[in-house]
Amino acid sequence: MSREKIVVINSKDKKEGSNTDFVVNFFDSSIQQVSKVLVRDCFVPNLFYNVNERNNVLFFKQNAEAIKSITIPVGQYNVDTLSTALKTQIETKLVFGTVVDITRSSITYKYTFTFSGAVTPANNEVIFYFDTSTIRDVIGLLETTAPASNIIVMNTVFNLKGVEIVQVHSPQIGEMHGLDAGATGYISLVETVSLATTPFGSVSHRQNNDDELAMILYEQPKNLSIVKIVLRDEQGVKLSLPDNAHVSVMLKIFFD
Repeated sequence: MSREKIVVINSKDKKEGSNTDFVVNFFDSSIQQVSKVLVRDCFVPNLFYNVNERNNVLFFKQNAEAIKSITIPVGQYNVDTLSTALKTQIETKLVFGTVVDITRSSITYKYTFTFSGAVTPANNEVIFYFDTSTIRDVIGLLETTAPASNIIVMNTVFNLKGVEIVQVHSPQIGEMHGLDAGATGYISLVETVSLATTPFGSVSHRQNNDDELAMILYEQPKNLSIVKIVLRDEQGVKLSLPDNAHVSVMLKIFFD
């Protein structure tokens, strides 16, 4: 007859790693012969910036000048604070007295960049480059803009949603438990946690009340005395959290 225990995995107890990529150890004999696991609870703090090191660079060219780039400081932005940051950074690279006015349509929600101020009108003409600008999805840039333009309207609405889904991976608990069409095949997915309704700075809680949906069944008894937890976004990119933001996963394990 199988027996069961509740297992708490918390990044506070990590033996090594960060709060989104850590290892914990257990020293109870019961966890060395686990036949199945129920993933009961996951707690993930929503402290993932919507503008980060992977999506904060804009490349552009002014008239005949060389191509330049600006980098928006990492942080959590709304439409107004992002407009201010873009204006500040772009104007540090503009020449000939050119300035930029950034507005947002109340109908389409698209950004418009209007360049003016130069003595020679041609010096107000700017091109935004799609391929190299990692901030393209954030500001709604879907293609390189037309040349010889002092007014640039983004192709689509801005995207400041940031991370919406956190995937909890573990090569020990969830080995080959997930299959991702965008990945190379099987992934070590344990659970997904939605941040869609969790404000920045709050904690999202995923609770499973259905045993069938929460179950990970092993063909052979599994040793879970050493467990690694990794948090990734929906694209499989490893996430990061500050040192004071902790992740917790609660399991019910069954063993003989």
